[in-house]
Amino acid sequence: MPVKAMIDKLILDITSRPGIYKFLDQNSKIIYIGKALNLKKRISSYFNKSVSGIKTQKLVEHISDIEVIITENEEEALILENTLIKKHKPKYNILLRDDKSYPYIYIDTSHEFPSIKFYRGNKNTKNGIFFGPYTQVAHVRYMLNLTQKIFKIRSCENSYFNNRNKPCLQHQINRCDAPCVGLISKEHYSTSVKNTILFLQGKNESLINEYSLKMENYSSSQEFEEASMVRDKISMIRSLTKSKNIINNQKDLDIITCSNIDDIYCIDVFLVRDGVNLGNKTFEFKNSQDSPEIILNSFFKQYYLTNNPPNKIVVPSEFQDSALLMNVLSRKHKKSIKLIYSNRKPYSTWSKICQANTDDRLQLLINSKSKDNLFASLNNDFKHIDEVENIICFDISHLSGSNTQGSCVWFTKYGPQKNLYRRYNVVDIKKSDDYGAIKFVMRKRLKKLQDENSLPDIIVVDGGKGQITQAKLVLKELNISSLMVLGIVKGHKRNTDNDRILDINFNDITLTLSKKTIITIQKMRDEAHRFAIIGQRQKSNQKQYNSKLDSIPGIGKIKKIELLKYFGGIQGVLKSSAEDLTNVSGISMHLADIIYNHLHNNEI
Repeated sequence: MPVKAMIDKLILDITSRPGIYKFLDQNSKIIYIGKALNLKKRISSYFNKSVSGIKTQKLVEHISDIEVIITENEEEALILENTLIKKHKPKYNILLRDDKSYPYIYIDTSHEFPSIKFYRGNKNTKNGIFFGPYTQVAHVRYMLNLTQKIFKIRSCENSYFNNRNKPCLQHQINRCDAPCVGLISKEHYSTSVKNTILFLQGKNESLINEYSLKMENYSSSQEFEEASMVRDKISMIRSLTKSKNIINNQKDLDIITCSNIDDIYCIDVFLVRDGVNLGNKTFEFKNSQDSPEIILNSFFKQYYLTNNPPNKIVVPSEFQDSALLMNVLSRKHKKSIKLIYSNRKPYSTWSKICQANTDDRLQLLINSKSKDNLFASLNNDFKHIDEVENIICFDISHLSGSNTQGSCVWFTKYGPQKNLYRRYNVVDIKKSDDYGAIKFVMRKRLKKLQDENSLPDIIVVDGGKGQITQAKLVLKELNISSLMVLGIVKGHKRNTDNDRILDINFNDITLTLSKKTIITIQKMRDEAHRFAIIGQRQKSNQKQYNSKLDSIPGIGKIKKIELLKYFGGIQGVLKSSAEDLTNVSGISMHLADIIYNHLHNNEI
């Protein structure tokens, strides 16, 4: 199978979730690791014809395989990317700096009155407590601002602190209790530092309970001003109390996920150490006899009897010998080890993301094993027709009925054939007439293919009875009777698990098809939709950025840019006299008159 065709097919299978991606060469060596908010979109960009840069072109030439790891958000992808690049040192990556590259909140405990600061650097050179790493500097600044508002911990340097004889501005704006001049006792200041640490650790409920008790005591003794100050602190902390992601609340944790289709199994071990997502260890094997519970039991024993486990291990379900294994592991490693089931809160949130990653990897694995024929399962399901070699899929995209674009994508058993993709501007069709638009596009494409004697075996349309009816009308009009027509109807609440496949007679044949066939048809639909949307957006953007200068004789792209740059935009050009226009390089008096007259007498 050609490498390009294989890569195009792999891209179809990649998710649109955030995460990291790894490019591998023909020796399965990692040559590049990157992060993306949308994995599918980012990876696809490497294989566009317009890709620039010698380094990127060389990278693309050596890509033979792609692997992805899904994360919950781009921030986690950033940290994971940094970890994996330092571990694998890929050839085409710029080696990122170590943990110094991430900002921290630092509490300097070496002083009797600890300070709180923004810190970026080597943690081993400092004595104190670090919170982070944070992926956004703005978030660090925000948290520092809050801690100073609520707890009034100093942020100054020790040299500045030691030389004060009166409170500084921070005290005057109520951001510091001024320990430098003795306005707060060491005992009370230590309490503020302790509460700051609880706050940054996310132990907000414990902190609120403590403050609530203090507020009641102040109220009982009629110290209402102090009580109101404590009340304000509780209010600020309450406003920030949000449910946290498990990865931010757990120091050391393993999450095990298992996924299988038929007799192919994938097991992943996701590692969280010191609150940082370190990625996953992957295992796959083939087993045609044992149940998932037996597979998990066997794997668990083999893996953890040779690897040091964390204190908590999240598993998808109960399995045989689990209690015995926990006792053995606890004695061996001299620590308490708990087994937690993934349906328990709050572990279910993170476990769901991990399971999606394993399911996605399993699908990639299965597709790679049958990469010689994308239509293998489809041919097996449709035994009444000859072996399928080519399938085309149609879709329509528009923006509130305008800028309508039709797309037609082409697939062979090797995957998408992008040189055979086509887009069509839909003209002379009433706005929002999807049926008329799909008929227009199908007629143009099928007529051309009929003339070239290169008709496909199957037509797929994105839609149900209405779209299939239009396909039938076009086939009748062109006197084509050899093509099979399928429609794919979006599921309830647009959930892909509920998608339905209809034949040319509107019969729902979903239950007669294998899961692999349904997924293949869904990917064709998604690819046609993606291709149509890109065309529609390009058309909308082109229309949006059209200028009044575009239709003026003698004004090309370069002169247009010079005019807009000189006058700061089209409004500046409109306000200018013909004489002003001559100040622009390349604009003669004759051309200035043409521009002025066109803009003011023949506005478009």
